[in-house]
Amino acid sequence: MKKKVLVALSLIAVVASCAPGISEAAYFKTGKSVVVGSSAAINDNVYAAGASVSVSAPVEGDLLAAGGTLYISGPVSQDIMIAGGTVIVAGSSAQNIRIIGGNVTVSGTYKGEAAVAGGQVAVMSGTTITKDSYLAGGSVTFAGNEAGNLSIAGDAVYIDGTVEGNLTVKGGKQVTIGPNAVIKGNFDYTAQQKATIEGGAQILGTTTFHEAKVPAETASGFFAAFAAILTIGWIAKLLMVLTAAYLLWYLCRSDMVETVKRIASGFWKELLRGFLLLVATPIAAIILLATVLGILPGVIVFLLYGALLVVSAPVAGIVVASLLKKLKTDLRWYHILLGVVVFEIVKLIPFIGWIATFIVYLLSVGAFAMVVRQRFGKRG
Repeated sequence: MKKKVLVALSLIAVVASCAPGISEAAYFKTGKSVVVGSSAAINDNVYAAGASVSVSAPVEGDLLAAGGTLYISGPVSQDIMIAGGTVIVAGSSAQNIRIIGGNVTVSGTYKGEAAVAGGQVAVMSGTTITKDSYLAGGSVTFAGNEAGNLSIAGDAVYIDGTVEGNLTVKGGKQVTIGPNAVIKGNFDYTAQQKATIEGGAQILGTTTFHEAKVPAETASGFFAAFAAILTIGWIAKLLMVLTAAYLLWYLCRSDMVETVKRIASGFWKELLRGFLLLVATPIAAIILLATVLGILPGVIVFLLYGALLVVSAPVAGIVVASLLKKLKTDLRWYHILLGVVVFEIVKLIPFIGWIATFIVYLLSVGAFAMVVRQRFGKRG
């Protein structure tokens, strides 16, 4: 059985080979403190990861970055994709931007869409976004200029900019329309109470309010049923992930140990590799599917990509168990149990928990994919 498991896992190496190929054709930089600063433009995609990342050089391609603190000030010709703790995109210009972080601040000019999620999200005054924007966070502030539609999900939402299209807000406990706000389309929002509209604010379209509260007579029954379903579902998922983690640890222990060692010796490198795999592999598969001869390889890549994502979930539990032991690899069954339970519980914590588990997941994807790729190469 061990041989069959190893053979199945080794097939995922096809997916892992995508990231090294991409990194060789682009500007790739990792480290504790990463600085990409130059007056000359970088005529390639830029991939950077570190405890702190600063990019001030002009980038002619895409910018993909991950780290604790990220500061982007240079112009980017294509798309910006970022994951980090504190993210500041200041004075930059690009096409589409996609950001997930703990505390996110955005300013600049963007010719495409904006998708931003974080604990705190702020789009500053003077920011211009040509197409639609999607913002989500515990606290969301928008003071920029939106040429399309603006959709926001957040507990505390403050609008003090211009929206040429429609404004949609969902799930807000507190919604405030500031004195400088101009909403030229419709304003549709769901909140626990009506929005505060300050003097000077202009809403030119129709305003529609949806109360978020569940009727008192049905609330207790609804939440009791939902809680029961959620508990059963969560426990079932926990047991499946735990079983898979035990199988991986006891059948493929050397691979799991090597995965942990790779993370310990190259934290930021594996974080960036995981980020690239999640982004680049579907793109590669779509490109293959667009050609007649590439349909079968494209389908295979998609299947292997899905397999990598599924297997990386229990690997992440093992990684957490190792992290709790300061990256030691002498794990027992109860260490793995604790690691999987902690990982699944932290995933339930809004924003901060999501970001923390996302980082662990990226590490697991990056390190495990390379371990399997190496094993596949040796067997080949």
